[in-house]
Amino acid sequence: MLNKSFYIYFSALVGVLFLLFFPYLFFSEKVERDPGTVRVMTYSSFIQKWGAGPEIAKRFEEETGLKIQWINAGNAGLLIERLKFKKETDQPDIIIGLDQFSIHEARKFFTWMSMKENYSKMGSSLLPRGAQFSDFLAYDWGPLTFVYKEGEIEPPESLQDLASKKYDNKLLLQDPRMSSPGLQFLLWVLADMGQEKGFEFLEKLKPSIRVMSPSWSSSYNIFKLQQPTMVFSYFTSPLYHQLEENDDSYKAVSFKNPHPIQVEYAGVPDFCVNCEGAHQLARFLLRPEIQKILMKKNYMFPVGKEALDGESFRLPENVQYYKPIENLTLIKKKRQLVNIWKKVFY
Repeated sequence: MLNKSFYIYFSALVGVLFLLFFPYLFFSEKVERDPGTVRVMTYSSFIQKWGAGPEIAKRFEEETGLKIQWINAGNAGLLIERLKFKKETDQPDIIIGLDQFSIHEARKFFTWMSMKENYSKMGSSLLPRGAQFSDFLAYDWGPLTFVYKEGEIEPPESLQDLASKKYDNKLLLQDPRMSSPGLQFLLWVLADMGQEKGFEFLEKLKPSIRVMSPSWSSSYNIFKLQQPTMVFSYFTSPLYHQLEENDDSYKAVSFKNPHPIQVEYAGVPDFCVNCEGAHQLARFLLRPEIQKILMKKNYMFPVGKEALDGESFRLPENVQYYKPIENLTLIKKKRQLVNIWKKVFY
């Protein structure tokens, strides 16, 4: 039988070993950073072989000698959540793919470096007024609307028309809890009609909704398979079918109401390591030739007018937009508004 002195000695030894190895149990070893690499956190479709990322990375390295290391955050709506739980091994220098809603969330948790100098490199701007911020750099944008196939559905003229019986079981929308376009639609209704009347309208809209999907991509795939329907999407969606599939039958609705817009941003957090490389990449995104890549791969409008030269992309005519700043009051109440939305639909 072991005596008491052994237990005392053994306990002391365990305590010493614990103190020696405790840091390694909970903290990863500091990772040496390659000064010639810029770490970029973004959403998955941006870095797929068909996305804008690979071509931009190739050209950026050829010009600057800096390599891009991608950090895949999955869905664009998860960028801030992923950033909250970042590890040193995937600490980004720059984040690409935030929108005007997620940058509001981003400011709550992190400090962001100024983008004013980077914006100064941009030529004539196509950005709607109110879309440019000092701490985030806008690199593309697009107005949202409903898309339909010509000859299958009579397009509505206003938001209120969507609740009429002729659109029963015809609309494909996205869940605002998970989808940025879904949140755009909710805030569009509330901005246009006011909160009380907006939720009354959504109650009336329920018979018109065929599917409430978790993402834009899933709703758009359903739209292509199940017609006649209308899907909440981008003005540029018909242009994709025209240029990629030689199909002119897809059309975008021009409403009497001002349309919401989606703006995509890049941001450099103050904990960046290769901060100068991050700012170089931000400026690079505004180059006309890079803007063309973003335009053709993302099917969004560029922020610089020069990128439109000689291209098939044209801004929709006679369409009004809600300025991003106009939804700032609403986005501050996002949780409350989404909870009311849940009571309406669930």
